[in-house]
Amino acid sequence: MKENTLLLCILFLNVCLSTGEEDFIRLTGGQDHSEGRVEIFYDGAWGTVCDDDWDINDAHVVCHQLGFPGATEALASSAFGNGDGNIWMDNLGCIGTELNLLYCPFPGWGIHNCGHSEDASVRCKNEPTIRNLSHEYDLDHNASLSHQLGELFDSGRDCDLNIAVVVDNDTIETICAHRLILSLNPDLKSSQPDFSSLSIDVTSDCSQYVNNLVRYIYTRKIKVTLSSAHCILKMASNWGLTELQNKATDIFRLFLPEDPTFQSQNSLYEYSVFTGDEALQEVCLRYLAWNCEALIRSPAWETLPFDLVEALLSRSDLVVSDETVILSGLESWAAAQGNTTIPEVLLKLIRFPMIPAEDLYTLDRSQYHAGKLQGFQFNALPFTMLINDLTEEQNVYSPRIYTGRPWTFTFSYFNIKAHKDFGFYTFHGQHINNLTSDFQTPIHNSAYFTFHNIFWRTRLFVSDEDCLSENMTCPSLPAVSLKIEVKSRDLPSETEERIHYSNRLVIKCEGKYVVHVDEFNAVDGENLVFVPSTTEHPCHSNLFSYKVVVRPQYLTN
Repeated sequence: MKENTLLLCILFLNVCLSTGEEDFIRLTGGQDHSEGRVEIFYDGAWGTVCDDDWDINDAHVVCHQLGFPGATEALASSAFGNGDGNIWMDNLGCIGTELNLLYCPFPGWGIHNCGHSEDASVRCKNEPTIRNLSHEYDLDHNASLSHQLGELFDSGRDCDLNIAVVVDNDTIETICAHRLILSLNPDLKSSQPDFSSLSIDVTSDCSQYVNNLVRYIYTRKIKVTLSSAHCILKMASNWGLTELQNKATDIFRLFLPEDPTFQSQNSLYEYSVFTGDEALQEVCLRYLAWNCEALIRSPAWETLPFDLVEALLSRSDLVVSDETVILSGLESWAAAQGNTTIPEVLLKLIRFPMIPAEDLYTLDRSQYHAGKLQGFQFNALPFTMLINDLTEEQNVYSPRIYTGRPWTFTFSYFNIKAHKDFGFYTFHGQHINNLTSDFQTPIHNSAYFTFHNIFWRTRLFVSDEDCLSENMTCPSLPAVSLKIEVKSRDLPSETEERIHYSNRLVIKCEGKYVVHVDEFNAVDGENLVFVPSTTEHPCHSNLFSYKVVVRPQYLTN
């Protein structure tokens, strides 16, 4: 009974002061996710948009908001069927560069003269989800006779050695080679002292790349692709080709973002485990952590090995909307393994105090009971009553990188492009000449502080003129600032001193995958991050989005 009373109080606090969900938007009735009737979530309910004044500029804003590059068509007259319920918006006047429909002029919520036969729809540019997999990593350990030796290998002339390619204990082919050329490679000579019975064991999917590897020994050059990377690196490991292995980190960083299905990333991680290279494992885990929400939605998620799931859930740099996403993903992963419950080892890695109170309320599995109670206590009790638990279980009470509302603000790549192209972008129907925004969050993520807000200002600097306008010198660009504008004044000083901020800057390529995460170092949240010229992972289009993430937590020392 006490738990239920506590729960209802927490929910009341969250509902009273929760920020609206007006920017939630979806397409319904289409054949796929890129087309359909436009629906907006406002005041607790989904509703439609009337087609009065509906045009391609409005459609562009909808599609940008949903992560597409733009619209191909703005459709009227309920092209995808009539909606029901409210008609929330009418007579929109977007110019096409707005961040979302909220920033376009319109008469007001629910003000219209329409019926659902006039519901507006869009078709968005639906680019293939598989990114360009043709990128190659050109590895050139140059040698003076590289071209000639390559021609010699390709010709197959004057061979005095046959290399056996073995798959499942069967020799499927032999590769013609020259003993003298191979003996010039000190790594190979050291690892394979007997050339008379030289062979290489590979899996069937890697056999097609053996020729490339042997040719590399001749020419010191090789082209590595996403599909060949783990095969070539594993064969290099088997043959002790150290110089090639030493490039594994560069290869990983290039190819980890290439496959949105995450199947290739799983293979690369398996390679890092196979070689025992902890640095490589960290490169892989960090990318998967930064893109954890996309990983959870991918086909590969339910096939991940236990050790990889455990390694990911142990980290604090998981970038997800909220902790509920992780718990839901863990439920689906456990079900795919044939388990009716989540293994306790993994469940202990869920940070129940970080789950929003309204989501805690919906958890009904008996194995969640202890975690729910811990979460409710965190949301309802003051710091002084939690200090022992906070000290003993610091990880459980530490936030990951939560990108859900209201903890973030994003400078989207299409707004940045509009600012660069036109010198402004549109926000709430106004032309904005600099990339600046104010937003607010609770002072802490515990519902105990629901009525205590903090106001932030963030700015993206993309030119020297931007820096000069703030009397700053920017050693490199772009740069992102985040500072506290106004803080709640009615908190006891001893409580306020216990709350600090370890804020993050999350950089995404085309709004699709995270390529870099940086830290605002000042504990009071006032700081500037200079984005490195080379991000952790490449973005071939150079279309970056910058998301500032507020991360409050208690200080225990």
